[in-house]
Amino acid sequence: MKKERKCRKCKTEMYQDDQNKWFCPDCILRQIEPTFLDEKVDHPGNLRRPYILEPASQQVSIRLPITDLKLAQKLARRKGISKYQTYLRSLLHDTLVKEAAGEG
Repeated sequence: MKKERKCRKCKTEMYQDDQNKWFCPDCILRQIEPTFLDEKVDHPGNLRRPYILEPASQQVSIRLPITDLKLAQKLARRKGISKYQTYLRSLLHDTLVKEAAGEG
């Protein structure tokens, strides 16, 4: 069983990132400029929170038809996304959110 870690500054729960480093989201938010989080100042894109607070991810393997893979690579390049895996992940995420909301 994992031991729960508490932040020394604010005593809230800490989380571990992909590199196994511990961080406190509350303390990080206090260090970020308030204008960075202000959605009215600039378009926030698809991120609702700073990237560092995104949930942990898990590597998976799936089989895709080669034609779909080539098409994903082409579309990612066309959209200016350097890695097609990022493009596929964003498509999957958007579709899952729509399905969960009952829009699909």
